[in-house]
Amino acid sequence: MSDSIRSEQEEYFEQLCVAVDAGDTHEQEAIEYFETQSHEPDFDGAQWLDIALWHAPEVARGIIDLVDPEDRERSNIAQTIADNLDISYGDDDCERFAQTIRFALANGVPVDLDVVLDGCNRALDDLDTWASDDAKAPLVQLRDTVMELYRER
Repeated sequence: MSDSIRSEQEEYFEQLCVAVDAGDTHEQEAIEYFETQSHEPDFDGAQWLDIALWHAPEVARGIIDLVDPEDRERSNIAQTIADNLDISYGDDDCERFAQTIRFALANGVPVDLDVVLDGCNRALDDLDTWASDDAKAPLVQLRDTVMELYRER
């Protein structure tokens, strides 16, 4: 996610979110953990929001109203998505990214669409010499979705 040193609590929250995504844990457990930790002095709401947005959008939906607007402003989810498009470019991945971007924008989380668009183009350039059009199609669709969102803004 980021290069910063993460607390044990953030690591545990990430594990919960991964377990939610895998269907091993109910999202309520992660949401409740978020709530209990959000009052701690070293709590970084932006980091925790990005963890949820990346690993378990259903957890993000449950915590978004608990995240301060200032923390939403500091979200780095656009960069996280862009940095991973070279390895996460399947149908499910790209659809999830599109949904995450739409959710974030609708809930006051700024998403730098230029960063995501650059990530799409870099990934497509990397795939261009060896991947089939079918393999590139989800990325092309994501790029088109980002362009559409860009025009709407």
